[in-house]
Amino acid sequence: MESHGEAGRQVKQIAQKWGFGLAPVKPDVQHRRVEAARTVLATIAQGHHAALGRLDDLSTIKGLFTRTYKKDQWDWFTVGAQLGYPPLKEARQASGTFQRLRQCLRDANWQAAAQAAATLRMAGTPDRLNDFITGTPAVLNGRGFVYVLSTRENPDMLKIGYTDRDPLTRAKEINSATGVVIPWGVCGAWMVAHACRVEADVHALLASYRVRRDREFFHMPFSEAARIIDGYVVEST
Repeated sequence: MESHGEAGRQVKQIAQKWGFGLAPVKPDVQHRRVEAARTVLATIAQGHHAALGRLDDLSTIKGLFTRTYKKDQWDWFTVGAQLGYPPLKEARQASGTFQRLRQCLRDANWQAAAQAAATLRMAGTPDRLNDFITGTPAVLNGRGFVYVLSTRENPDMLKIGYTDRDPLTRAKEINSATGVVIPWGVCGAWMVAHACRVEADVHALLASYRVRRDREFFHMPFSEAARIIDGYVVEST
């Protein structure tokens, strides 16, 4: 975003076409991440010898899972989609396990490293990394997503909707629509069965925050919306 003075006033110009979390990954960055994922898969399957001289690759993959639950990077949602939308708890546990695995390999604690690798296998992390390498999209099995969008300029104005498709694609569609000046970013997304029904129930729960009854806009902090949606999703599953 840039500011230019003209006739004594400041005009903000927005350069990016994507919102926070939706930044595309540059090809060279993606290539490095894919190579790091290959190293990690080999380490989990074959043991510590596969990681010799490449411990930073474990840090790279740890970072991918970290950003999907911390939601603090411009590409956090893009990466989450590439990893098949891991739930927050799974992403946090994978991040911590990768950190422990790297430390054990650095300290030549092979037994503890093998235990960390086993934890990752049991969690299904290799399947996620295989799909990440091949670019295979997440299998929805009839499920959809309830998502929350906002802008960095007005973070408390939330757009809460649903999609039966990939929410990354849906967010890009919204931002490419005529009349969208400031791109929306993804604050969060919940994979659920019967997404249309869940959206209606969430809208009802948040009715007091709704800006207009015929629009899916709500004025409230995202943290409060997330707390309510989390509670509903947990109770209904």
